[in-house]
Amino acid sequence: MIRIGNIFIKTILALLFIAYSSLFSQTKINAKISDTKVGIGEMFTVSVTIDNSSARVLIDDIDGLMLRGTSQSVNMMYSSGTFKSIKTYNFTYIADREGKYIFDKITIKINNRTYISNPVEIEIIDSPTRNNDNYKPDSNKFDNFMNYADDIYVDNNINKKEVYLYEPVYINQKAYSHIPVTVLGFSKIPDRTDFISYSDSSDYNSFTEIIDGKRVSSIPLKREVLYPVKEGYKSISTYPFTFEKEGMFYDRVQYGEETFSINVIPLPDKEGFENFSGGVGNFVFSMKANKTNIAVGEELLITMEVLGEGNTSIITMPEINDNITNYFSVYQPKVYETNWFDNNKMIGKKTKEYILVAKSEGSFAISNINFCYFSPNDKTYTNIYSLPINLIIQGSKVNDSSFVNNNEKDISSISIRDTYLKEDKYFKILDIKIVYFYIIILTAVCIFIFNYKKINNIKFSFAKDNNDNRIDNIFKYYNSNNRKEYCKSVEDILLTALKNKFHIKDDNILYEKLNDYIDDEKAYEIKNIIDKCRFELYSGKSSDNEDYHTKSIELIKYIKELKIKK
Repeated sequence: MIRIGNIFIKTILALLFIAYSSLFSQTKINAKISDTKVGIGEMFTVSVTIDNSSARVLIDDIDGLMLRGTSQSVNMMYSSGTFKSIKTYNFTYIADREGKYIFDKITIKINNRTYISNPVEIEIIDSPTRNNDNYKPDSNKFDNFMNYADDIYVDNNINKKEVYLYEPVYINQKAYSHIPVTVLGFSKIPDRTDFISYSDSSDYNSFTEIIDGKRVSSIPLKREVLYPVKEGYKSISTYPFTFEKEGMFYDRVQYGEETFSINVIPLPDKEGFENFSGGVGNFVFSMKANKTNIAVGEELLITMEVLGEGNTSIITMPEINDNITNYFSVYQPKVYETNWFDNNKMIGKKTKEYILVAKSEGSFAISNINFCYFSPNDKTYTNIYSLPINLIIQGSKVNDSSFVNNNEKDISSISIRDTYLKEDKYFKILDIKIVYFYIIILTAVCIFIFNYKKINNIKFSFAKDNNDNRIDNIFKYYNSNNRKEYCKSVEDILLTALKNKFHIKDDNILYEKLNDYIDDEKAYEIKNIIDKCRFELYSGKSSDNEDYHTKSIELIKYIKELKIKK
């Protein structure tokens, strides 16, 4: 009986998993190209951004275009007890030959399914499109470097020396070299006490540039955006990087540390703009509803979205009309936020979702919803008003022509901007939510009856292993800037995940065994985080509360889902 019960449970769970993943799994993909026209010898980038999913992105070789490097970056957000991630895959090319080139086979593989993006095109011409004025450091030190006074030069570029409160300040660090070098990483973390900081480290891939007729190697090191939170004159130090020169004897040198002074000025008087959201930058604001014809008792989703260049984390989103409660029951709204680098700009998106339930018949308009921000370029406050949404509420279920359901369409290609991919296979017979409800109840009862002892053991084991609430503690230590306990907790949770997955007890052989089980890139990322934590612990040098846990959580998920090589 127990054997039959277990088989039944496993079968039901498998059907549920397939059905739910088919009906509700949805991944947002945004593919784009940095330029539409470049000259021979100029670089451009093809980027594919994927929400809430890891993927393999494949681009076929194209004769006439030279792939010079690839990189990945991940932005993660913690909201309502769950993590959301945005992963960007970048492919950097140099144009070798004139012509028009089409990227028509960008293949994205997600969860054993393959998607192909629609074509994107770039034109390569003989003359430079950037007026032959590619960025060149303007300093005597760089001129001396170009005359071979030194082997390595690190350029630290800051975009502004005077900014408004909360206005983004961008710092880009790039190395130039006459000889083969290896970038080992940065040696210390500068103080960022008076700033909110976001950064995106490079993979330290080397590119060849022609400057003043001379060939040099260039290595992107780091790009960072700082949002000042205090007024007055502030000092900003850049990251120092350690380089290893290749040769008979490996020579390690350090370059890159430089201090800049900026003046942070206050925002102008807000008189007449008391609804100021806190946003400083350039934004667009929109509001939409998933349907406009609804019946009493039906749910309605209202979505507000702020998108633009600026720090969205401090923005207060607008409220919906107060008198909407005459027609709807309004649930507590949910707010989501994501940030990512788009070329050399930090873009933020903040979304606020309201779920409403219609309770009275009639017509209602959601209007006069405005978002107020300060534009540093225009030096003024600006109000943006969303378009009105006219709602019709009837007393019985209506055919909603304003809401389009694409469930019947199999999608095999995606548009290049902001398109939702849906799974291309469905179990239509299970497309009844009440059936799922009863199946879940029956499944839970079966699991409880046939696996009572196992559930107790798992519960005990889970409680034992998680008494310290590791994730909660990591956030607590991070938010209180308790670096000692934070680093201990991050290192411990990573090592525990590895040991449990691969059944390794000895710390001394753990690193040696990593490459036996996982690929080199992931092994390097794991070692890098553990080494950083240990460096802080053993050196006693505290960072500016650098975030290790975001990447760690992603790696732990990767470790748990990994199939062990045999």
